[in-house]
Amino acid sequence: MKAKIILCALAAAAAVLPRPAPAFASGEPYAMATTKSCYFYKEKNGGRALFAIPYTYCVEILHEDGDWYRVRYAEDEGLYTALYGYCLKEGLTPVSVPPENIYLNMPVTVTYRPDEPPTSLPVLSEMNVTAAYYGTYDSDGTALSYVSYEGSFGYIYGANDEYPLNEIPEEESKPASGGSAKSGKTKAIVACALCALAAGALLFLYFSGKRYFVKRGDG
Repeated sequence: MKAKIILCALAAAAAVLPRPAPAFASGEPYAMATTKSCYFYKEKNGGRALFAIPYTYCVEILHEDGDWYRVRYAEDEGLYTALYGYCLKEGLTPVSVPPENIYLNMPVTVTYRPDEPPTSLPVLSEMNVTAAYYGTYDSDGTALSYVSYEGSFGYIYGANDEYPLNEIPEEESKPASGGSAKSGKTKAIVACALCALAAGALLFLYFSGKRYFVKRGDG
């Protein structure tokens, strides 16, 4: 009976002790671009940026590497090909629940204009193709768009900033009266009290058992 009391006290103490939060929530870890200058790099530390992650869209975090995240952007679906590279942590906000549209899926029309030869022979007319848009790149003040078409990647002139935005998750509101801090202190006090109770029970059993064996020896 006494042993059951001690076990219950220890279990109750363990239940109220604070536990460390995991680095990422269970499931797929994602981070949202909360600035318009969060660039995707093929290589880190000096590598050239390819494009800026579209604002309010996400990358999948594969692992952390100092000030960088190893990430994946887009999926192998339709016109798009998944890209693997790096993003600086600055400008990215990890989210426990990613938005419904994790990556921006926005095909764009690219127009090819063949050069006219210096003859009167017929030439091909303008040709429109549909390419996968990944993001914008600023080249010394000139806005370019990073796109892919039939497995080839490159830039076209112009920025494509007209797209629907995801909702940015709000930061968890802090209790006005410090309720969270008070709750933590209360749990700590209860845990300490239960641990003290368990320790006292152990001491009681130890000394009572010792007296019991002494009496039996005397008899």
